[in-house]
Amino acid sequence: MPEHYRTRPHASQLGPYLTLMQPFTLWLGLGVLFSLVTLLSSIGMIALSGWFLSASALAGLSVGTAATFNYFLPSAGIRLCVLTRTAGRYGERLTSHEGTLRLLSQLRRHIYETIEPLSPAALQRHGSGELLTRLTADIDALDSLYLRVLAPSLVALLAIIGCGVVIGVFSPGIGLFAATALLLSGLIGPWLAWRLGHRHTAQWQALNGRLRAQLTERLAGLPELVLYGRWEAEADTLDHGQCQRDAEECHMARLWGLSQWLSQTLLGLTLSATLAMAAWLATHDSLDPTLVALMGLTVLAAYEAIALLPQAWQNLGRIQHAARRLESVGNHVPTITFPRHDRARPRDASLVIDDLHVAFADGTQALHGVTLKVESGEHLALLGPSGSGKTTLLDALVRFVEPQCGNLRLGQVALHDLSEDTLRESFAVAPQDIHLFVASYRENLALASPEASDEEMIDLLTALGLGDWLKEQPAGLDGYPEEDGSSLSGGQLRRFGVARALLSPAPVLLLDEPTEGLDETTAARVLDEIDRCCRGRTLLLVTHHPAGLDRLDRVAILDAGRVQEVDTPQP
Repeated sequence: MPEHYRTRPHASQLGPYLTLMQPFTLWLGLGVLFSLVTLLSSIGMIALSGWFLSASALAGLSVGTAATFNYFLPSAGIRLCVLTRTAGRYGERLTSHEGTLRLLSQLRRHIYETIEPLSPAALQRHGSGELLTRLTADIDALDSLYLRVLAPSLVALLAIIGCGVVIGVFSPGIGLFAATALLLSGLIGPWLAWRLGHRHTAQWQALNGRLRAQLTERLAGLPELVLYGRWEAEADTLDHGQCQRDAEECHMARLWGLSQWLSQTLLGLTLSATLAMAAWLATHDSLDPTLVALMGLTVLAAYEAIALLPQAWQNLGRIQHAARRLESVGNHVPTITFPRHDRARPRDASLVIDDLHVAFADGTQALHGVTLKVESGEHLALLGPSGSGKTTLLDALVRFVEPQCGNLRLGQVALHDLSEDTLRESFAVAPQDIHLFVASYRENLALASPEASDEEMIDLLTALGLGDWLKEQPAGLDGYPEEDGSSLSGGQLRRFGVARALLSPAPVLLLDEPTEGLDETTAARVLDEIDRCCRGRTLLLVTHHPAGLDRLDRVAILDAGRVQEVDTPQP
């Protein structure tokens, strides 16, 4: 992740997001330009309308003035402003949203590129629901920074200047006063809204993110919660969280109403003072009386750009909180790094594990001085009770966890000297928890071997005892599993994961509990197919069941994180 994602205090946390805007400056700049054109067209339309009505009324006082009054030119100007306003509004929507969507797409890519190198252990610090919230709600919150804060604020400033210029052409003093008063209205209201509300909006964003993450996780475990009669209690917890979030939202609404009242009051004072000065000049000086309405309506039109600023700046706290949460993801620098290119190439598919020590973040020691050698093409079973460190050893081999000390070598080359591409191509893994993507069964299998034919897939599934299951699928390999593979039983899902690993051409296979949950006959069938498919390849099979291990070359017994014994299996 780039350095600009490191933690910064206060508003500077928005710096990374502002930096990401640079490639889309043209789109975002055009959005501001079209917004300004729209607003100036509104000011022009309303100002011209006010002058036109006043001038028409005065021209109608006598036959002579009515005959000489040119009403074609101002009416044409009003129509031009209406058309320009419509075109500007369309252009603003097109360009600003195009730029914002591209920007959000880039931001999502940056966040994903931050998450992707992290090991599963690092990702578990957040949880799937929390990560999902950060990738959706937090990033979506940032689109308000440009659309509702930056662009409107810039347009409002330019509109205030434009209002002062339009009025100042006829009366510089009134133009200066109107611009100054509008500027104060555009500063005081938004500042107070931000000052009083940014903590509440940040708290709302925090509560909303927590609620979304909890809801995602609770729905994933809904069957267990229902079975154990805990769903009502969890629902009450979620309801309490929603009430807290709604209370913050009500508080924000009250503050927004207060800021609107203040802004409207300042507008009324500004408008009254502008009209009073214009009327005085029209009565005691040479100001054309038809310009009084023009000046008042110009102030009203310019206020259109200021009206929404208090609510926008009130939500700045929500935007900053979202930026902080996204930064916290970027702060988790991967503890496991890979060289860009291989420092050496493995000579064969042998594995050497030498004095390996692995401890978790909480200090729990998972592996204590594990030493083990697996020759190229050898089939080794790693036997031991649950919690003995077998899965941790596999995670260390694929570099999901980093050992505190010890050496791991593949083909006489240290694993940390291999690029990630080479390491992933060298190992095929069937973990305990098999994940099926929302894609066809064919695509899920082709994940390990894109070149595999349908015939190879069907033959392998049949050999693993999934032939009848496949025939029951209406679309065969073109069928889609339900989310997380819930349409398959636990044993079917595990065998599907084994099939995916066996299809891979990788020289080393790591199978974690491939026969867990299977009956004795099916387990023997699976082990026979594993033995057949792994001939000539190195196999490390993790299990805590000794049955059927006579097919393998050796068995290593792991207990309490230590290798207790290595021997040939007994029939």
